[in-house]
Amino acid sequence: MRIRLAVAALLILVVPARGAENNKACILKATEAVPRVAGLVIKKTRTRPVPPSILATWQGQSRPIIVDLDMIVAGAQETHSYICVMTKGSPYVRLMS
Repeated sequence: MRIRLAVAALLILVVPARGAENNKACILKATEAVPRVAGLVIKKTRTRPVPPSILATWQGQSRPIIVDLDMIVAGAQETHSYICVMTKGSPYVRLMS
């Protein structure tokens, strides 16, 4: 019984940390995917879950997230959203249409 409690406590501590690491990796990969444009400044980044409509058709093993990048390009504010999924320990991002 004590071993089960210890394992459960360890999982509670490790799983959220892994999620935060995955989010950071996805944000980094999404910022690398932004085209290099003179004067482009990324102001804010955030992650959010994908909508249920995407999850309904999702066939991957890992659960995807959405990375939003708020940026200023040529004086105009824009937000670009990328879908990110961890595959074999590495993030894969794609610009959402």
